[in-house]
Amino acid sequence: MGILAIFAIPLLLLGISGIIHIYQSVMWLVSKSAVQNKVVVITDAISGLGKECSRVFHAGGARLVLCGRTWEKLEALYDALISVADPSVTYTPKLILLDISDINCIQDVANEILNCYGCVDILINNASMKVKGAVQSISLELDKKIMDANYFGPVTLTKALLPNMISRKTGQVVLINSIQGKIGVPFRAAYAASKHAAVGFFDCLRAEMEEFGICVSTVSPTFICSYHRQPAPGNWEALIWKFFFRKLAYGVHPVEVAEEVLRTVSRKKQEVLMANPIPRAAVYIRTFFPELFFAIVASGIREDLKTEEE
Repeated sequence: MGILAIFAIPLLLLGISGIIHIYQSVMWLVSKSAVQNKVVVITDAISGLGKECSRVFHAGGARLVLCGRTWEKLEALYDALISVADPSVTYTPKLILLDISDINCIQDVANEILNCYGCVDILINNASMKVKGAVQSISLELDKKIMDANYFGPVTLTKALLPNMISRKTGQVVLINSIQGKIGVPFRAAYAASKHAAVGFFDCLRAEMEEFGICVSTVSPTFICSYHRQPAPGNWEALIWKFFFRKLAYGVHPVEVAEEVLRTVSRKKQEVLMANPIPRAAVYIRTFFPELFFAIVASGIREDLKTEEE
């Protein structure tokens, strides 16, 4: 009995891991089949995350409409997708120039998007602009530019494509946002403000679109990076504030986010937060213990200033 007990636990763990692997593989295939033949619009498709979203949706047999600011980069993405695709199960992507921060051109671009296939099944609002700096050092002009790229751009494009979805009583709108749409991180006021505004708009839109059968989803990672970066060594690691927020610096790889976006679309999830335990806890502390949250943030700012003076 003793020998059997020794081998039973590893075999049980092996069996459980095998079942989990099979389940994940099956769900991945289900996710891919859910987007087959669907018209999927991806903004800023030439970014790291945009490329990965293009890859997974293209492999799933979606009819892609890829938008980006640079034609050469769009063509390079097109070539990359075509080179690894099976032509019997995939569609040739359509390419459209779009600067999401240029609000005045978005309606014309929306018409061009609709002309590709006559409809849009899934809109993935991926474009985003970042800025870092103290509030007093960021000009109002830059504040407005950030709002155009992160709020007014996605909102304007969504409004332009919504009538087509409403008339067909089907569709899905996905906003790839940020955890900073839920908590404000110091020295990113303009960025956090634009992300908060986007969350507010799409939360309201979700409720309004329910009667038309249109799903509205938000995917909020901590920070999207091209590789996993480690924090620089130093005494700051010992600070409470840095411990509280340091996981934000690790970020999430674009591949992980793209695969989550595909799962979100296939399962019609309403809200997804991609975060490690520490930033996830920060969201809840901000909600239920705001005074503690503000005290930790303020303590970190004071400590940073003190370090700079020294």
